[in-house]
Amino acid sequence: TGVTGVTGATGATGATGATGETGATGAGLAAQGYVYELATIADSTVVGGADVPFSNNGPLTGITHTPSTTTITVTSAGTYEINYGISITAGVGSQIAIAVNGTVDASTPITALVATGELFGSAIITLAAGDVITLRNNSATPLVMTLAPGVGSQLTIKKLD
Repeated sequence: TGVTGVTGATGATGATGATGETGATGAGLAAQGYVYELATIADSTVVGGADVPFSNNGPLTGITHTPSTTTITVTSAGTYEINYGISITAGVGSQIAIAVNGTVDASTPITALVATGELFGSAIITLAAGDVITLRNNSATPLVMTLAPGVGSQLTIKKLD
């Protein structure tokens, strides 16, 4: 057998093959929800120690909330991301926090350092099925939410696992 010769030039690219079948759609979030408050004069003030009301629901899956109430319930155990905020027109020194079954989660308090503005927080919390979440004025200072049509308060919750 003799020595191997020089490699020849590359040939032309062949035709593109047929497109494959579309894969299955992913499952998405197993549980998620959005609630918000369009405050009126009657419910815009949240006294110290009270829970913030939410007058309206956005999409809810695996989360329950009755409009114009303060409580949000998760229906399955897991790790959840909770984002929360409030727009205030009075209440310097007030503080918002997430409470789980009536007890404030120590990682969630946010304090208002000015009388007018917005407070936002985010937390990742492990919850059990049936746990009740509220957004609480975790201070002795009353706060006054922005009136409708502005959103006075809001909360989103997403199950991560």
